[in-house]
Amino acid sequence: MLTLLSLHKFNEQDKLKLQEGLQDLYTLTFPDDLSEENLLFLAGSADVLLGMNISEKILDNCFNLKLIQTPGAGVEKLPLSLLRQKSIMLCNSHSNSYYVAEYAISLVLALAKKIGFNDTSLPRSLQGKVVGVLGYGNIGKQVCAFLQPFGCTVTVFRIHKDDEKKPGVSFIYGLKEFLSTADHIIVTLPLTPTTRGLLGEKEFALMKKSAGLINVGRGEVIDQEALYMALKNKQIQAAAIDVWYDDFVKSTDSVQFSAIFPFEKLDNIILSPYKASLVEGAPHLDDVITNLRFFATTGKVINVVDLEQGY
Repeated sequence: MLTLLSLHKFNEQDKLKLQEGLQDLYTLTFPDDLSEENLLFLAGSADVLLGMNISEKILDNCFNLKLIQTPGAGVEKLPLSLLRQKSIMLCNSHSNSYYVAEYAISLVLALAKKIGFNDTSLPRSLQGKVVGVLGYGNIGKQVCAFLQPFGCTVTVFRIHKDDEKKPGVSFIYGLKEFLSTADHIIVTLPLTPTTRGLLGEKEFALMKKSAGLINVGRGEVIDQEALYMALKNKQIQAAAIDVWYDDFVKSTDSVQFSAIFPFEKLDNIILSPYKASLVEGAPHLDDVITNLRFFATTGKVINVVDLEQGY
């Protein structure tokens, strides 16, 4: 039987699902104390680490480590260069992609229909509009599929040209054209050195003044100051943001607002506290359980992260 150490503060629903799915193959440890000192003590015997609260000291103290599994898709907070040096295998999870995409659609509809805004102007329809999807991974592809019945034109920004063709989706290879033609832009990108700050002051200047911006990817893909100024100055119409910056408390209970920019005082933003991937029954952990069972029984894995590219 393998030993699994959780480095993530899972809620009771998530813990129960992991226990039911893995306890026949793993000895599971969910410590209440996630301090580095305590994790150093526990890490020595772990075959698998589950979570991202990993420091160089913890890695140096993992004498049996075979695999790191993250509970979600993003891996930007992990020491990827160190994992490369130590040849440590890292897997992420994409089982929340359906639910994040579903949430993204609810946010784009909330912006179009002006739900939650003290606004007497008429709601808009998605029919006949251009909805741009920035990020064409698991979430982005699911978003494109969900958009098909609304009668809108779906565009996707791509860096590299290829022969891929998807019914109902138009690929655009220039960021300027992508941003300037979209009525709504849905960001689903991971955070990498390439995507950090991708949307800044210059990019907001390219967007339509009537544009709505939705971010369910990573906060730092959008420059925080540029976003605030674009909303304050009505450079774009509105935004709905589920992912925030380091000065926001990442909690499903509440959001403690930025000490730098008072987004909460704006009248054209929906602040959503990291809820997109969370649904009843914890299906967002399905990939984690599937992969860890596969690893325990065959030694093979799914969803291996490219440590060079960071996704």
